[in-house]
Amino acid sequence: MIRPRGNDVGNGLGQAAQELGSRVRKSSANLVRRWRAATAGRWKSGVTAIETALVLPPFLLLSFGIIEVSILFLAASAIEGQVAVAARQIRTGSIQTGGDPIGDFQQLLCGGTTFINCSNLIIDVRNFTSFSNVTYPSYFNEDGEPESNTFDPGGAGDTVLVRVAYKWKILTPFLTPYLGDGGGETKLLHAAAVFRTEPYDGPIN
Repeated sequence: MIRPRGNDVGNGLGQAAQELGSRVRKSSANLVRRWRAATAGRWKSGVTAIETALVLPPFLLLSFGIIEVSILFLAASAIEGQVAVAARQIRTGSIQTGGDPIGDFQQLLCGGTTFINCSNLIIDVRNFTSFSNVTYPSYFNEDGEPESNTFDPGGAGDTVLVRVAYKWKILTPFLTPYLGDGGGETKLLHAAAVFRTEPYDGPIN
């Protein structure tokens, strides 16, 4: 019977331990790789969700703000253009000599503003003896209701002030604190023209 020597036994145990350690390391590395591969998509989707939650609110606020302000400026520009057209007809006397002066004036105002409710327009037309006497009274009373607005285009040679106002409703609710008058849901759009009417009924003395 041959007995193994001590050195041979020690060397055999060392090699076995090394092989076992190598296998454990390989198994651990494989588990780590599999775990990373399995969770990589979840981590990415989670990061994407967080980034979207951070970026989306200011992006929507900016987008809706651009659209809202664009529509607001379009409405204001349309009102200014139609006031200039209608005021021209007062200046030449076409409105004063017509059968229905205020009706003709309203028709001219609403001719190019299809997205504005004509019945909600506030019209104020006054005549004065000279430009130095022109005054600009408020459209509204203390309760915010239209008051003391009149339609008096005067005659030939008079100084006339034409004013038109419209309460535009802010379409995007969360923009009312920034665009609405006093933080309300409406914005007052108005346009004005002041001029001296032409001598359409003969020379002015």
